[in-house]
Amino acid sequence: MEDQLTILSLREQVYTYLRKLMTLGDLVPGSTINIGEIAGHLGISKTPLRDALIHLEVEGFVTILPRRGVRVNLLELTDVKNAYDAVGMVEASIVLECFEKFRPYHISKLEKLNEIMMSDIKKNDFSRLFTTNLEFHDVYLDVSENELLKKFIRPIKHRLYDFPRQNYISEWEMRNCREHQQFIGYLKNGSAKEAEKIIREVHWSFDFQKKFIEKFYKKNG
Repeated sequence: MEDQLTILSLREQVYTYLRKLMTLGDLVPGSTINIGEIAGHLGISKTPLRDALIHLEVEGFVTILPRRGVRVNLLELTDVKNAYDAVGMVEASIVLECFEKFRPYHISKLEKLNEIMMSDIKKNDFSRLFTTNLEFHDVYLDVSENELLKKFIRPIKHRLYDFPRQNYISEWEMRNCREHQQFIGYLKNGSAKEAEKIIREVHWSFDFQKKFIEKFYKKNG
């Protein structure tokens, strides 16, 4: 049992290490991962490394090519569209299903986080924008007891920001915050359908956000 727990822990550490390399830009889209080199650098066997890579493949970050190595996946616009569709459907369904569970403290926290985001955008400080935005959405997602759905969309969101993306678009980010404000307003007014609609048909709508999505991924490609 102890050996199994050690392997599990090591696999998770290797997974975190590889994700950090992606975030820092040391592993870029289209590149290949040298399993032997990384295993040697970390001083580990290839088993936990392969396990971590399987995890990354399931989440869409890499493709394991039999006898040819591991390729870091490019993020195409079709991938972005699929991600938006999936996240929009899941988040909207959770909002609708859990609407009666929202309390004033949820709304207060949403307002505070959105204010932080808007303040950072005005200062052109994007260093914590992604994590703050995740935290904003988690406020209402955590109302749901469906852990499977929440675990399903978290890696999809990370996939959208899988590599260094320094060139944020202030106009787009500020518009996202205004959409947050509208969403909060619907929560306050008890308008469940409108809250669900703005999440699915506006905030996570690829077609609605397409102009900025194309600009953002072109700048960061």
